[in-house]
Amino acid sequence: MMEANESAPIPLPMLAFLSQFAAILRRLRAEGLGVLSERFDRSPIATPAQLSRFARTRAAYVAQVSLYNYLKARMGTQFPRYFQDERFSRAIRAASLKLFAAALRDVVIFAVAHVAREGGGERAESAALADWCHRRALEEGFAEAGGESPPPEAYARMEERVARVLWANVAQGDGAFTDTLPALLESAPLAQAFLEQDVGLVSRALRFRWADVRTQFRRRADAEAILAAWRGGNW
Repeated sequence: MMEANESAPIPLPMLAFLSQFAAILRRLRAEGLGVLSERFDRSPIATPAQLSRFARTRAAYVAQVSLYNYLKARMGTQFPRYFQDERFSRAIRAASLKLFAAALRDVVIFAVAHVAREGGGERAESAALADWCHRRALEEGFAEAGGESPPPEAYARMEERVARVLWANVAQGDGAFTDTLPALLESAPLAQAFLEQDVGLVSRALRFRWADVRTQFRRRADAEAILAAWRGGNW
């Protein structure tokens, strides 16, 4: 009989599960967009380059956390097993990149709208700043994720949004964040019935994460300095 202070051995199936799950976490840290630690950066944002970096890191964080948390919630203990399937792994990677691109559009639109409102930026100036920040962040994000080039569609979607956005209307609240939720529901490799059932749950989770991003940006952004740097070519 086992002594009272003797620890029970962990069953082999559980050991296998824990080993697989640890491997997945290591893989996500290595292959992901690599920005979780940067979420806690509190330094000022005073140049277009810093704005672009903020947008890239926060879009990557929201995309990564939202996708993997949703998949884990739906798959439960089966989550690690699916990563043994190469086809599923490719689907996850494609979904994460698509979601990153969508999240990036949302956060760039919001950030530039905030800068325009607080710093007195004009429409044409805001459009040019948004395009520059988006292109830089998109290309750097895809490079960090594996070195591939962003799809032409990602640029085209941003051009469409910039062309029709009313900057004053999206500087407050969550009006700028229109692309992330559809991208998550369209790209997550789950049954359509689950996706339709979970719209409300996923939407609430995204609103919470984006509210935190908006708060961070408002606290850190120096709108006048960003616009002065943009106008002076000090990007």
